[in-house]
Amino acid sequence: MPNSSQGKVITSQKRSQEMRFKARSVSRGIAIGKVVCLMGDTRQYYLRHIVKDDVEKELRRLRAAIRLCVRQLKKLADPNSSLAFNSASNIFSAHLLILSDQSLLTAIEHRISSELINAEWAVRKTFDDHIARYRVMSDEHFRDKYLDLDDIAERIMTALGGGTQQIGLEPGSVVVARELRPSTVVELRNSGLLALITEHGGWTSHSFILARELGIPAVTGIRRILRKLSTGDLVIVDGFNGQVLVNPEPKTFDEFSSVKTGESVLRTEAPAEIGNGFATTLDGQKIELLANVDVPRGARASLLNGANGIGLFRSEFLFNRFGGFPSEMQQFTAYRKLADQAGKGVVRIRTFDIDVGQKVDRSEDREANPALGLRAIRLGLAYPNDLRIQFRAILRASHERKVDIVLPLVTGISDIEESRSILEKERAEMLEDGIDVGDPSLGVMIEVPSVVLQIDDVLQTVDFALLGTNDLTQYILAADRDNETVSNWYRTLHPAVLKCIKLVTDAGRKHNKAIVACGEMAGSPFYVPVLIGLGIGSLSMNTHSLSNVYRMISGIAYDESVELVKLLLKLRTAEAVEQAVRKTVDTKWAHLLPPDMVVR
Repeated sequence: MPNSSQGKVITSQKRSQEMRFKARSVSRGIAIGKVVCLMGDTRQYYLRHIVKDDVEKELRRLRAAIRLCVRQLKKLADPNSSLAFNSASNIFSAHLLILSDQSLLTAIEHRISSELINAEWAVRKTFDDHIARYRVMSDEHFRDKYLDLDDIAERIMTALGGGTQQIGLEPGSVVVARELRPSTVVELRNSGLLALITEHGGWTSHSFILARELGIPAVTGIRRILRKLSTGDLVIVDGFNGQVLVNPEPKTFDEFSSVKTGESVLRTEAPAEIGNGFATTLDGQKIELLANVDVPRGARASLLNGANGIGLFRSEFLFNRFGGFPSEMQQFTAYRKLADQAGKGVVRIRTFDIDVGQKVDRSEDREANPALGLRAIRLGLAYPNDLRIQFRAILRASHERKVDIVLPLVTGISDIEESRSILEKERAEMLEDGIDVGDPSLGVMIEVPSVVLQIDDVLQTVDFALLGTNDLTQYILAADRDNETVSNWYRTLHPAVLKCIKLVTDAGRKHNKAIVACGEMAGSPFYVPVLIGLGIGSLSMNTHSLSNVYRMISGIAYDESVELVKLLLKLRTAEAVEQAVRKTVDTKWAHLLPPDMVVR
């Protein structure tokens, strides 16, 4: 007979129209098969009162059932068993630990003795008390663990009934249920199972960890799924894009059949709008999405496309627009317009990132190598009057608005302290003059190795940091990113670059300071999983990249990114890292890339 996840079979009423249901992918792959609905949530047991003389007998029944369960779980957890595989061994070892928890068993025995009730009822009530605590947790990682407790409770009650239960499926079956326990997935794996569809569950639930290891496509999150599908329905389970197609048309059937056989890659259209400025991975990790803007009017388009704010405003646009340094009023007007368009979103204004040749139009002042010369914050500190004017404009624009300051090309603490001193002096004088000003946070661009090596000191001196991956790569590898003759040496995925980013993100977590990636890596779906795995929680990019990055993040798991980065950090060459990333993207995430982005 079916176990607690099964029950009566509902006969399918054949439908003629193709239907599609949106779901969440929890195990990738494509499957085409016939639905088998598993009905019922729990086994049914009645409350039976006992007399005191029968307490010891009931306790012996319980202990015998526990011993049987322990033997079953040891067999499932044994890595040398023919029934075992990696995740199953770990999961059922965890079940053994729970079952060996003396406090839990004591609570069951106490309930039998004090309430004079049968063992089945005592087991169910005791486990239900524990399950209730898990089900209300907001963290999905913990919330889904209630199924493990439920699984153990069902195993004990089945043992109390005298043994085990078996499930049989026809070949090519797609199992549909409200939720699935880990033991059910293990039992079903060799009985014709093609795919899983559930109403409840998440990426981190043990049932779907097992499904991924077994290569069984699975989706979840379809409300009232057992009312929408019936046993016998022909369905396509798209474990890549998270959807279920019922009674597919011939064209749809052929399309997914070709994907299933590896003849094509299935892609879906990117969403036009993101919504609240965040993308959430399949396992619940939220990543902030911000926009890089060159002109004030670009803020509105970025926010409409779903950015949470302006992660980087390149103020040198104003320098070019006005043919030189704009006045305080010209800057204030532009910054205020930018902040007004951003509304509640943050606006981070980078001070002028120009070189001395742009400031002084004399050939004798032009430098042979501007990238290593007098530019960015160095130029501002060398000509402090220009920096003071920009600080004053930003201070005025930040009044009652979320406007922050970013210092470019900082090389050490002195740059920050000198800049902050000028900022604080201007703010104090403006307040004395009765001018309305805000109190903007001060951040830095992380673009040179010296700042990475001194990152702990830097983050204790500023409020946040922006990771400029383009310049950081250039300076770490001493390869001009705009010079084609050294393009083979400019490698975004060079091991040294990855290790520097990891140093920065680890320090950000240690000091509780936001680290925002804002270079080209942040806007590329190909690199985004690497950045997330390295610990980046905020990405700032050009507006047109927002939807593609959103789709990538929504289709990956944070744990997958972390595991990928663990592998990458062990590799010694850029070629090896690039190959590993390509292989992972090709295997797991190719369907999430824009059509014009080629992996191989």
